[in-house]
Amino acid sequence: MLRLSLSPQNLQNIAIRNASTNKHVFACVLGSGVAGSSVAYHLTKRNIKDVLLLERASGVASPTGTSFHSPGLVAASHPAHRYKPILAHSIELYSKLEEETGVKIDFQATGTLRLATNESRLSEFRKYVSRDYYKEGDVCKTSLLTPEQVQTLAPAVDISKILGALHTTNDGSISARGLTEAFVAGAKTGGAEVIGGAIPMEIRYDKEQGNWIVLLQDGTQVTTRNLINAGGIWANDIARLSGHDLPIVVVEHQYAVLTPKSAPVQTPSIIDHDAPFYLRKSGENYLFGGFESLEKTVIREDWYKKGVPTEGSRSIQHDFARIEDSYKRACELVPDLQGAQVDARAAVLCMTPDGYPLVGPYEKNYWMSTGFLDGVSSGGGIGKYLADWIVDGEPPAELFDTDASRYERWGDRKFFTERSRETYSMYYNWSESGRTAGRPTDRISGIYGRLRNDGASFTFRNGWEVANTFSLQGQDPGYLPTLVREYEMVTNKCGLIDLSWKGKIEVKGKDAEALMEYAIASPIPPLGKINSGVMLTRNGGILGPLMIFHHDRQRSAFICLTEPERETRDLYWLRRAASEKKFDVQISIVTEYLASLALVGPKSREVLSMLTKSDVSDEGFPQKSTRMIRLGPVGVVCARSSTSTGQLSYELFHSRAETAKLYNAIMSAGASHGLVNFGQATLNMMRLEHGYRIWGRELTLDTNPFECGLGKLVDFSKKEFIGRASALELSKQEFGRRLALITLDGENGETFDERYIPAGHEVIRRDGAENRVGQITSGAFNVRLQKPIAFAWLDQSVGLDEKLVVDVGDRRLIASSLNTATIPPIQ
Repeated sequence: MLRLSLSPQNLQNIAIRNASTNKHVFACVLGSGVAGSSVAYHLTKRNIKDVLLLERASGVASPTGTSFHSPGLVAASHPAHRYKPILAHSIELYSKLEEETGVKIDFQATGTLRLATNESRLSEFRKYVSRDYYKEGDVCKTSLLTPEQVQTLAPAVDISKILGALHTTNDGSISARGLTEAFVAGAKTGGAEVIGGAIPMEIRYDKEQGNWIVLLQDGTQVTTRNLINAGGIWANDIARLSGHDLPIVVVEHQYAVLTPKSAPVQTPSIIDHDAPFYLRKSGENYLFGGFESLEKTVIREDWYKKGVPTEGSRSIQHDFARIEDSYKRACELVPDLQGAQVDARAAVLCMTPDGYPLVGPYEKNYWMSTGFLDGVSSGGGIGKYLADWIVDGEPPAELFDTDASRYERWGDRKFFTERSRETYSMYYNWSESGRTAGRPTDRISGIYGRLRNDGASFTFRNGWEVANTFSLQGQDPGYLPTLVREYEMVTNKCGLIDLSWKGKIEVKGKDAEALMEYAIASPIPPLGKINSGVMLTRNGGILGPLMIFHHDRQRSAFICLTEPERETRDLYWLRRAASEKKFDVQISIVTEYLASLALVGPKSREVLSMLTKSDVSDEGFPQKSTRMIRLGPVGVVCARSSTSTGQLSYELFHSRAETAKLYNAIMSAGASHGLVNFGQATLNMMRLEHGYRIWGRELTLDTNPFECGLGKLVDFSKKEFIGRASALELSKQEFGRRLALITLDGENGETFDERYIPAGHEVIRRDGAENRVGQITSGAFNVRLQKPIAFAWLDQSVGLDEKLVVDVGDRRLIASSLNTATIPPIQ
């Protein structure tokens, strides 16, 4: 265990006795596995030589940790396309790292085959390929192979049992131990110092100096500006030394070295998503591993409570029976495995509930790089990503999936363990969205039960249950007919949507307005108004769009509306900006306390009028205004804005404790006006029709306001705001791509169902050509046009009348640019 029973006085005495071993560095990395050594290596590549890498064992890649036991799979395909550049950097780096460092890493670019043994998996792979089309310069190409093509690449596979395979070129396998040693060697060459046998005993923050203090067991004291926790299975023990607790679990993993009767032939790495298992050639053997079923997955909560033992993975007893079914299936698909000698092994790894690592700032320059299920595949790219963030002070690319604080305020151990067990057992099930473990959490609105009884189906967003669609009682006409019904009711009459899941950040205090002016590039709304705004990075990228409103009579408080996945990042950014300028402000997330319902549609003013004596006419309550009003029994801050829907809309902010009372009053008043519930899917329909861009789709860190058509939100009359200089330069540039609304038609006039509505990332090509000229960001069915519409990035070289094609699953669609003025009016 990391924690020893030493009093603060004894710790201080040790530090004094060993004052000569005190170290002062820019960055101290705790843990020298793939994650930690990669960060250290990439920091030195940024010319940061003042780096200290600490390893608790005497040497790197110890058998007690995780990297030593890694199967070394390097996979370039991933269900989250934001991850692709991360994986691409890893592969590019691994292909030349051995030559650079002189350390043998045995990188084998054999490619990877993911077998499709049923129609649903084949359909999933078709969709993946349509969203991952190869272009010149990409490191890895992904394509769908026929069984005959699989036989050519992997003759050991029994192709009579497969329907095809997803093939990725140029990835493959590597020695994880060699990779770690190479990163360490590269870091040393770059100036980093590496110390083995370094066990931290105390970690504290020096507020006056803005540094972290790490006291080691041998008395060495390390003072560092940036502390990086890359402790792997010991990461939570390390975190506890400074009073933190991480949303990770330690899970046992079963694997084996298989020695077949005859030496294996050269073959790509093989993965089966349904068994599930992985298999790769390793010399004269195979490395094989599986992911146990839900009931067989073992999470070491005893280690969470008592601390991870020094022996770590070496203390685990193998139990190959847990993956016996996966092994039997592997023998059916790869008959050469039958009768192989099985050398069963086991290890432990740490993971998060969603399977993504914790990467980024956790608190005051305390950085995380831990919780990896795919540490070897992403280790190189994530190391660069985090090193760039540390050096530049802002994330270099959009990767909100790995936000280190994404479980703050709502996750608990019950959720962490239940969800992690489900995620581990379903690790290869990319398309499975109905994951229910640990749900619902405490992040539910005051009408969650009522909405569920009214036929709501829910999606899960950063802990929140978000109503997506509503089916009529006793009826299930299908997904698309349900959306069409909701859309027609809302746009012809009115609808009510629960938006309590939206992130809400309150900024108040003496310098609240000064902070808003500095942190946000847009004009700050005057008293009683609501405006769209945008926060920029220092490089001029879109950190995040916001809706900003203020209604306090003293003009001392603002509410910033953001997305749930981004609220902790926005909070960190605003607090950092306030600290930089020494502003006297209080910044906090109020999402759990401030709920909201939105009344949308042409009849919404009539419904509102039945519940209040306040003037809600156009003259008394104009667009982009906020008012304190009373609706029936509940006081609300009412904000009028049609920005996202194009419809007459009122968003009603109120205490979460009063949501049920407010909802009941509105539904009662709206009954005679045809008021209905509607969900996020219909909201997406309306915002696309209205040409409204959203974060995470059209707007990301990888975009800027001027190429997205949001340049008008940047107020250059302000003398200072974050990113101003870069934004000014960007405003003068021409860009090689443009954001466009497009429509999609079947090649032969086919009717559409939900299988052929683009979800995002589908590739656009010129008809008859192979080059990629665009990519869809988001799509939905348009009721009035009776066809899908979508936002897409298009190369500037694409003419307005060119014939463009998009593959959605197994269907080819024709894309055309859309002028929103051509959409028929609502009848």
